[in-house]
Amino acid sequence: MQIRNMKIKLLFNLIIILIISFLAPTGSEAKSLITDGKGIWINIWNYPSNPAIYCEQLKSKGIDTIYLQISRSNTPAIKEPAKLNKMIKAAHERNINVIGWTYSFLKDPISDARKFIQAVNYRTPDGDKLDGLAADIEEVTNARSIETFAKVIRKSVGPKYPLIAITFSPVLKRANPAHYAWKTVANNFDIIAPMTYWHGFVKLRSEKGAYDYTSQTISKLKEYTQKDDLKIHLIGDGQKTSKEEIIGFLKAASDHKVNAGVSLYPWYTPKKHQVEILGNFDFKKN
Repeated sequence: MQIRNMKIKLLFNLIIILIISFLAPTGSEAKSLITDGKGIWINIWNYPSNPAIYCEQLKSKGIDTIYLQISRSNTPAIKEPAKLNKMIKAAHERNINVIGWTYSFLKDPISDARKFIQAVNYRTPDGDKLDGLAADIEEVTNARSIETFAKVIRKSVGPKYPLIAITFSPVLKRANPAHYAWKTVANNFDIIAPMTYWHGFVKLRSEKGAYDYTSQTISKLKEYTQKDDLKIHLIGDGQKTSKEEIIGFLKAASDHKVNAGVSLYPWYTPKKHQVEILGNFDFKKN
C-alpha cells in the first residue's frame, strides 16, 4: 500500500512538472518586450538642448520610451557620450526608457556587431545604461551579412537580451524579399520595427491612407517572415503628418493588435498634436 501511494505521489508530481513546463513561456516569449508602450525617436543630429525639459514634456503626455540614435557604422560606438549621459539621466529620473539605435551599414558586419556590443555594455559615470539597443538595417540587406551581424551579437549578449531590427516597410519595392532577407531578420531578431512612413506618397496623406499603409505593412511583414506571432513595433511617420494621419496609423495598430508598441519618428522635433494623440491613444494589443 505504501509503495502504491509513493507511485501515485511521484506520478502526481510528474504531472505538475509537465503542466508547469507547458505553461511556461518559451525563450523568445520570456524576453522583455522593451519596445512595449509609446515612444518618440531622436536622430544623432537632433539631441534636445535641454534633456530634462524635453523628457518632462514627453512624460506629461504619456510617452514612456525614447529611441535615441547613438551611432552609425562610420562613427564610434557612442558618438556623443556626454549628451547621451544627460539624456539617460533625465529620462530615467522620469521613468522613461532609453533605447539606443545605430545605423548599421553591414558592409563589415563583424565590426558593426562589435560596436553594437560596446553600446550594450556602455555605462554612464553614474553606472546607468541604455535600456535596449536596435539596429537600423537599410544598406546591406542580404541574409549572410545580417546573420553574421546578429550571431556575433547574440554570442556576446546571451539568449535573453532582446534584439531589435529596424527595417523598411515591406510595402516598398526595395523591401521585396528578393532584396531584403526578411526570414533571416525574423529568425535572428526578437522584435521587428518597420519604418511605416506613408507621407512620401501624396495620395496617402489622410486618415484612411495612413490606416491602409500601416495595415499593409503589418500583413506583408507577416507574409514575408512567415511568422504570425511576430513581435512588431510600429514606427509611425512624424514627418509633418497631420492629426488625422496619426489617428489612422494608431487605429491600424489597434485593429491589427500590434504586440510590441508604437512610436513616431518626427521631423526634427515632434509636433504638439502628434505627441498628444500618441500619448492619449489606448490601443488594444494581443
